[in-house]
Amino acid sequence: MTDLNTLTKPALNDMLAKPLTASALKKIAKADLVAMVEAQPPKLTAMEKRVLVAYLDAGIDANGAETLDDMLADNMTWGDVPEIAQRTGLPQKQVQGVVASLSKKALLVITDEGVNGEGPVQQVLADNGIRVAFDLMAEGVEAKAEKPKARKPRELPDRVMVEPGKPEDVKATKAGSKRHLMAEALAKGATVEELVELLGWNKDTVTSAFRTDMGALGFGVERKAGKYFLLFPKKIKRLPVTDKGVSRADALVAACK
Repeated sequence: MTDLNTLTKPALNDMLAKPLTASALKKIAKADLVAMVEAQPPKLTAMEKRVLVAYLDAGIDANGAETLDDMLADNMTWGDVPEIAQRTGLPQKQVQGVVASLSKKALLVITDEGVNGEGPVQQVLADNGIRVAFDLMAEGVEAKAEKPKARKPRELPDRVMVEPGKPEDVKATKAGSKRHLMAEALAKGATVEELVELLGWNKDTVTSAFRTDMGALGFGVERKAGKYFLLFPKKIKRLPVTDKGVSRADALVAACK
């Protein structure tokens, strides 16, 4: 650990949670500054807090000492990396890094000595580590992080994506083509995901096709309750589709009947 007494007053001031003003810093002795730094609680990351609580949990499970005084009287807050990894849900390598950090902050002691005949143990909470861990538990910090809540899918408002054209703008589409498949699906109503699976396109291509393909055919597209629907121009009652023996002109005439 860094010897606080070797640091300059400005360096000590930077370590305070609320640094003193320049004028206040001049009036305070260096020894008082050192005491202020030592007295303030250590700054901990969320992961460090979880690991500290995990060691305390392990200690409570081992000796049943559920109060600060009882635990300080019989420090059994020992554990090893595999156990703490299990309690926190963190990878062992990550736990090792946090252990090293907590050791530098004098909250955790790394030892090769066995505890109560249990064999070599890697870490034990220091007395101050026990105090901090109990404070964290009181604040509601738990060893295992809560699983993030599943985000609700964003609900998009209903709106017309592409306005339908005039009846004379409508073009026939070839049976079995991607445009035909898309138009048929939209005539019944389809989600973007369903269109992606049907056409083999990505989402961006599907949504841009509302204008570049359906718009080019003279049709519009409307979003309603999360689905997309084809909008027909006036007088057009069905999709004009060309096939063997069906010309474009015949398809357009049939679409108006």
